[in-house]
Amino acid sequence: MVEKMIEVEHRPGEELVLRFRPPSMHLVPPEAKVHIKAAQKEFLLALRSLLDAAIECMDKADKPKARGRTKIEVE
Repeated sequence: MVEKMIEVEHRPGEELVLRFRPPSMHLVPPEAKVHIKAAQKEFLLALRSLLDAAIECMDKADKPKARGRTKIEVE
């Protein structure tokens, strides 16, 4: 069986679970190690983008909404 370094679990309507496992690098050829390292970096950059987007949404939700002008008729 192939050992996975990153395991993703998702069920519709539920949370996304990521599991990181250290690989058995002694089994990996040197050329593949370069690609694995690059892939891990790309995954982390993607995760960073997701976190940045989530933080931005939270910041927008926390800002008070601008109120428009209200016309008041004076008699």
